[in-house]
Amino acid sequence: MPAAQPRPKSASSEGSAARPAAKPETFAAPAPSSPAARLADELAVPAPSPVHQLQAELVQLTIPPNTDAEPRYPGWFRLAFPLASSALLWAAILWGARRLI
Repeated sequence: MPAAQPRPKSASSEGSAARPAAKPETFAAPAPSSPAARLADELAVPAPSPVHQLQAELVQLTIPPNTDAEPRYPGWFRLAFPLASSALLWAAILWGARRLI
């Protein structure tokens, strides 16, 4: 198998040198006659659209229903009861294992 030969200088390298480098495209600033963007103030009324209406309907589905009717145990009890019962069960397991030995 013949060894790879270096590439000879050809017209392709000369053509790229003769061609001027392309300038990147630049975009002009908007025409000064167009109105400038502004922030909405408190008095601005949003334009009604189907998208806004759908969003308003979907937000109503994410609000949880009134859960005040169901009483719940206090937080300290909901934390302490599982911890205390777990400690009691582990103590019973260890006591039973110690009696078997």
